[in-house]
Order: sequence, then structure tokens, then C-alpha cells
Amino acid sequence: PRASAAGYGASSPYEGASSPSERRPEGAGPGGFARVSRPRRTRDTPDVLPVRTLVECAMLAALTGLLFHLSTLFRVDAWFGALFPLPVVIAAARHGNEASARVAVVTTLLLFVLSGPLRAANYVFLHGAMAFSLGALWNKKKSWWVTVPLSAAVRSLGIFASLAFSSLVLRENVMRLLVTQMFGLLDQIAANVGSTAAPTIGGVWFCAVFFVLLNSLSYVAILHAVYAIVLRAVGGIDPEYVNAPEKVKKILGVPPYGAGGAR
Repeated sequence: PRASAAGYGASSPYEGASSPSERRPEGAGPGGFARVSRPRRTRDTPDVLPVRTLVECAMLAALTGLLFHLSTLFRVDAWFGALFPLPVVIAAARHGNEASARVAVVTTLLLFVLSGPLRAANYVFLHGAMAFSLGALWNKKKSWWVTVPLSAAVRSLGIFASLAFSSLVLRENVMRLLVTQMFGLLDQIAANVGSTAAPTIGGVWFCAVFFVLLNSLSYVAILHAVYAIVLRAVGGIDPEYVNAPEKVKKILGVPPYGAGGAR
């Protein structure tokens, strides 16, 4: 009666097996469970960085986030402006563009948790995007005639994006305040030179864009000069990574390392 109920009378695949290994189904693991084939992830797998590289990127991101958070908290961020893009550039020089992108993204997420969305967005627009563009251009061995204007353009776009995002978060038109201040400055300059002409809106916007571009160009040029010296002291980076011109090296007193060796 038991054989006819619940299928007990059906022949079992384990029937007649004399040992546990013979009773185990084909392809099963040591516990009798079926093995599941999984693709092995190696260093050549796309979108996967080595563990050492990931740890280094995490440390650089933590350092950048902490430095940016403390400097903005104590209102000393103007003194450390040249240091904020440095970790992203170091990651690009040592491990490539993918590592630098991860440093920028992780730093943004860390600042979003520590300081809020406004400061996180300011980091991305003012420093993160420009640092990534610098690393990508230097990895392609571009000259300063290309890296300086392109990086300055990226920073200028970031400044206007930061102003627009600040207006959205603060619910106040920061761009309008900028135009108003620029209009007052131009009006005061016209009064000092004895002119009775009032500045137009087009002229105000032209001056605003001009001064933003001038600020970005000067900032990026200073970064190039500083990193031409600083990156030589960082291990694992080509001494000619910044690709500084020979005249600039002589002005900065940088040793002429490179293909010809030290002289």
C-alpha cells in the first residue's frame, strides 16, 4: 500500500547505489547540491579595477571629501583651492580615467552625506569636472595650449552651472544678483571716467562672461604650474606627465627629466 501512494513505487535514481558518492547526482557539489557555473571576474573584465586600485581610489576620495568639507566649514576653502582637484588628477595619472572618475563620484557622494547636495554639487561643478578633464587631457599627452583653454572652459561652464543649481536650491535668482552687481560696477566705472552712458544688459552679460573666463584661465594656469612641480614628488607618476614646455620648466626651476634623463 505504501508503494502505491505518493509515488513511492517509482524507481529512484539512487536505488542500488552502494556509496554516497554513487548516490550523488551528476554535477552536484560535495553537499549533494547542484553546482552553479558563474563567470570568473579577472582584471581584464570590463568595469572592474584591481582591489589595490579601488582601495587607493577610496582613500583619495575620503581625503578629498574631508578636506573640502572642513575647508568650507571653517571658511578657508580659498586657501586650498589648488588641492581639491589634486586627488582626481593623481588617480588619473596612476590608474587612468576610470579611476579618476570613480574618485570624483565617490567624493561627491561622500560630500552629499556630510555637507548636503549644494556643496556636493559645487565640488562637482567647480573642481571635479575640471580635474577629470585635466587628467584625461594629460593622459593623451596634450600640450598646454590645449589643456589650459579646455580646462578653463569646463570650469567656466561649471561656475554657471553652480550658480544655476544654487538658485534652484536656495530659491533665489543668484544669476540675477550677479548681473545686478555687475551693472552697478560698470555704472560706477562709467561715472568715474566721466561718461553718462548707462551699461546695457548685453554689455553686462559680456563683462560677466569675460571675468568668469579670465578667472578660470588664471586658476587653471596656476594649477598647471603647481602640478608641474607637485606631481614629480608623487610615486608611480611619469615626471613628464604634466607635459610642461621647456621655457616653463626653466622659469619654475623644474629639473629637465624625461627622455634625455637628468642633466
